[in-house]
Amino acid sequence: MNGSVVSAYIIGLVVFLVLMLVSVIIANSISYELGANPKDKAKRRMWFWIICALVPICVFGINYFAGYQGIKVPSKAAAYMTAMSISTGVATVLYIVCGVVLSKIFNHGKLSSWF
Repeated sequence: MNGSVVSAYIIGLVVFLVLMLVSVIIANSISYELGANPKDKAKRRMWFWIICALVPICVFGINYFAGYQGIKVPSKAAAYMTAMSISTGVATVLYIVCGVVLSKIFNHGKLSSWF
């Protein structure tokens, strides 16, 4: 495996971890609402899915601008494009799976409203 290809996977992992942390911070910063029709759970769920949509955009964008544009050899560019695509998909699936796991682990907290 080429060193530049590994960087695509590392970028995907780092972006996934950062956006998961941002999602947890946002969920914990939304305060509980009282009353007959509280909207705090819907806000937390909405922000989880907004950030979920940002995961593939950020992973692919950072990989494209940080690594792909500098590759001049066509075979290495094709290998990096494949690694970018796989990294984007894996980071997005990891984000959703981690969100499900965290919402089930913290089933009486603010993260439980993600799912």
